[in-house]
Formats: sequence, C-alpha cells, structure tokens
Amino acid sequence: MSGSLDSSVVAAHLTGKRPVGRAMRDDLLPQLVAHARRTAPADRVDTRPIVAADVARFVRDALAHDEERLGQRVQELLAAGATVERLCLDLFAPAANRLGEMWDHDETDFVEVTLGVGRIQRVVRDLARTLHGAALTVDGGQVFLGGLPDEQHSLGLAMVAEFFVHDGWGVTVGPPLGLEELEQAVATRWYDVVGLAAAVQERIPRLAEAITAVRRRSCNPDVVVLVGGRAFSDRRALVEEIGADGWAPDAVQAPVIARDIVSSRRVNAGAVPGPA
Repeated sequence: MSGSLDSSVVAAHLTGKRPVGRAMRDDLLPQLVAHARRTAPADRVDTRPIVAADVARFVRDALAHDEERLGQRVQELLAAGATVERLCLDLFAPAANRLGEMWDHDETDFVEVTLGVGRIQRVVRDLARTLHGAALTVDGGQVFLGGLPDEQHSLGLAMVAEFFVHDGWGVTVGPPLGLEELEQAVATRWYDVVGLAAAVQERIPRLAEAITAVRRRSCNPDVVVLVGGRAFSDRRALVEEIGADGWAPDAVQAPVIARDIVSSRRVNAGAVPGPA
C-alpha cells in the first residue's frame, strides 16, 4: 500500500519550496494521456486548440471559489472539439505549472494555491472516471476537510490539504461550518474521509456533535472520520469517545493514517470506492 511521503516533500515544505501539483503532473496526467491514446477513435480530429487565454482563464477559475466552474469549462472545451490528450498536455499541466509560479513569485498565497491545485486534480480525476471507467491508480479517494465556526485554523487545514493532494486524494476544503452546512456537504457528495479539527478541549463536545451529524447524513455509510488539533495531543482517549476513527498529529501523517484506515476497511469489506 502506498501513502508514505518522502523526506524531500517534508523538506520542501520546511523551506517554502513545495512541489505544487507534482502528483498530478507526474502521475495523473500521464495515465490519463495514455488511456486517451489507447481508446481514442482512429479517425479522431482535434478541432479545438488550447491557447494561452484558455490557460489563464482556467487558472482564474481554479483560484475562484466556484468549484463546479472548472468542470463546466472542461466540458465546454470537449464539446468544442478539444481532445482529452490536448487538455492534459496544453491545459491541465500548464495551469498547474502556472499556480506553482504564482506561489514562487508571491502572486498569491499558500492557501489559494493549495486549493487551486486540489480543484484541478479533482477535475482530472472526474474526467478520467467518465472515460470508459478509467481508474487512476494513485487515487486515494475523496476527503473533506473542515472546521467549526469558532475554529481559526484555515492555514492549518490548507497545509493538511496540500499533503492529501500530494498523496493522490481529491480534496475539498470547506469554510468553518455549522452542523447544518456540514450535513449538507456530506449528504450531497461522496467522501471516503471527513477530517475535522479542534484546537482546545472546550470545543470537543461540538466536535462530537459534528461527527454524529456526519455519520447520520453522509452518503457514504462507511465514511472515515479523522480528527486533528491540539485538543487531542494529551488526551488520545477522546478520539474514540467522540466517535472518530483516528487522530492525525500533524499534516504529514494525516493522509497516511487516512489511507491506512480506508484501505483496511475496503479489504475487510471486499468493497471498492464509491462514486466521487
């Protein structure tokens, strides 16, 4: 089972030089290109080139907070005659590179780049799943990361999201959510893992309520709930008491722990991942 992060990735985070979008460029896109070439009709015609303006627009959409817009844009380009191979080579990869450049040149901040890369990776995976059931072997699953309204750790969640992205997950980072909004999020989209955090122990009861709500409304009946935050550092027994499946002490270990739990459950149940 894969899931470990090599020391170069950790060092990159510590030095501020992250391999933004590397998992997508090195693993997801080559797989999708290869599949597109194998399955494309012999008489295919690539009638819609991807130009610089398309890439710039795609990057803007990736940095916006309307996650459905990226998928709509891809479908528009396909309908206009662009091939999947063309999208991979001339749109997805350049967009990921551009986000990395924007981070390097301080044109946007860590949080926005992290979320933008996550949105693009989800579009890539969604596109692969529509092509004759194509599977991406580095796909760890879908994870939702969120906080409660009185928790202030959006940067911490973004750091966790970046490690999930690098480990091959589709990532959604939600704003601070009340119970109603959290229930809506998990009821309308399949997530293999829901990650929630609490910084202080006074907020543990609210987190327990949130976990109960997730399990009650999730469209994945076997959803894994992972918790994090300083509130659990010296009271590990709280994890089981509030109904969580595991605790991640830091961003580096979070995707590894999540993958271990999800993989173990799939093996035990003989199940396959649910819909994205």
